[in-house]
Amino acid sequence: MNEARKKSRSDRILSKHPFALGKYLVLNIVIYSIVTAGILFWNRLFETISWWWVLSLLPLFLNHFRYIIGGTLLLSMAVFATYTTEITWIYLLLFPASIYVGHLSAVLLHNAVHNIFRPSWLNPIIGEVCALHQISAGFPVFRLVHYQHHIHSDDPEKDPHPSLGYTFWSYIDVGRVLVMKRLKAIYFENWGDSEKSQNLWKTQEILLVCSRFVKTFFWFSLLGPKLFALVFVPSYISYIYLFASFNYFTHHEKDDGTIEILNLDNNWYFKFCNKTLFGVFYHKNHHLRPRLFNPMHFN
Repeated sequence: MNEARKKSRSDRILSKHPFALGKYLVLNIVIYSIVTAGILFWNRLFETISWWWVLSLLPLFLNHFRYIIGGTLLLSMAVFATYTTEITWIYLLLFPASIYVGHLSAVLLHNAVHNIFRPSWLNPIIGEVCALHQISAGFPVFRLVHYQHHIHSDDPEKDPHPSLGYTFWSYIDVGRVLVMKRLKAIYFENWGDSEKSQNLWKTQEILLVCSRFVKTFFWFSLLGPKLFALVFVPSYISYIYLFASFNYFTHHEKDDGTIEILNLDNNWYFKFCNKTLFGVFYHKNHHLRPRLFNPMHFN
């Protein structure tokens, strides 16, 4: 796929209409609100727990990783304090599985963006399921962001998640902030920096927060406090960690200031991920052949 075609495909959610993103987010909010209402009607969750639990969800969909971690710790303490006698060794067994599912979610979404799955209609379905797991803006938004990364790799202004100048932990903390900054820039490149476009963008930013809340509340309503806090949330954090890892460690600044994209297989974590997650840290190969399901197989 050449650069012009790639940009054309990825840019649609922000370029075809000034409120296209907003319409997509409203649709998400409506769908997941209806589904969640049905779940709550079925399981009567809030007949057995307090609505105050909803407040514990708020940090989990914010942009800074530090708030997500802080919210996770508070939620976990609340769950352990409330359900001490009900938490069994089963949750300990589920923990590594939840970590793996979080990693797998990042890889499947990434491959769906490149339209790798067949038949092709599976790609948006897999992408939206993964985006729901990741409490993200959604599949078409990630597609835009990821194609921008391929087109403008390591450009400090146009790459949505440039790693240069950050420690790993500062990078993972501001990852979503960097993405939102780039989305905003793309929007104003398309529609101009007028008062009308500024107001439309602010509305869509609010809708994005609402969409993330509705997705978070969907998972909480479906799973209840124990499974949500002890199984889903570790999986969600696991996705964030892997996504930051393969974008940070595979982009290396050389002595002359240029950036080299790497294939990494030099420690137990990279080796394990490559073997079980379809070569996810063979990032140089991926940039050379984006349509390969497993870039380890590229010679």
